[in-house]
Amino acid sequence: PAVDTSAMAPRMAPGMAPVRCLRLPKRRISIVFSSFSKHSKREMARMGPGGLQRLVSTPKKVADLEAVREWANDEILSEARQFLDKFSSRDLPIEKMVVSYSRSGGAGGQNVNKVNTKTEVRFSMSQAKSWLPRYTVKRLAALEGGRINKRGEFVVKSERFRTQEQNLKDCHTKIYEMIIEASKTPNDPTAEQKERIRDL
Repeated sequence: PAVDTSAMAPRMAPGMAPVRCLRLPKRRISIVFSSFSKHSKREMARMGPGGLQRLVSTPKKVADLEAVREWANDEILSEARQFLDKFSSRDLPIEKMVVSYSRSGGAGGQNVNKVNTKTEVRFSMSQAKSWLPRYTVKRLAALEGGRINKRGEFVVKSERFRTQEQNLKDCHTKIYEMIIEASKTPNDPTAEQKERIRDL
C-alpha cells in the first residue's frame, strides 16, 4: 500500500513556493533511506559540512556530468582508464598544492582554538591539467564544483584530528579518493568484477 507523505512536508514560510508531496510505497521509502545508511558517521564527518547534500545529485550536477560524458571521445576515455589503472596515493603531486593552517573548532580537547590544526589544501584546476587526464579534470569539476573557489582553486579542508600532520594526511586522502571517483568512465568494471576477471 502507498504511504501519504504529506504529513511529513515542512511548514512553508510566507512567500515560499509549495512543496509537492508524492505518494510512495513503503518499500521505495526504505530504499531511499537505506542508500544513505551505508555512509557511516565517520565517513559523513570526513565529508565535512554539507556532506549529505553532496551525496544528492542536483539538476546542475546531472547536466554537467552528462555534458562531460557527451564530450569525452574514445581517446579521452582511454587516457582516463590508463591513468586510473596506474594512479596511487603516492602519485599525488604534493609540491603543486598549497597548504595553510588555521585555528580549529573541532577535535582537540584543551587545544581547541589555541593551535593551528585546521588544514586547508588547494591546487589550481587549470594547472591540474598537467598531471590529471582531461576527463578527470572536467568530471572532478562537475562532481565537486562546490569546492572550487573564485580563483579556480580546488579546496579541501580537514579539522578531524588534533595535529596538522594528521589533518594534512586526511586532506590528501580526500583528494586522492575524489580523483579516483572522477576518473571512472562509463561501464568501468567494479573491483569485484576485476578480481573475477583475474581469476579466469
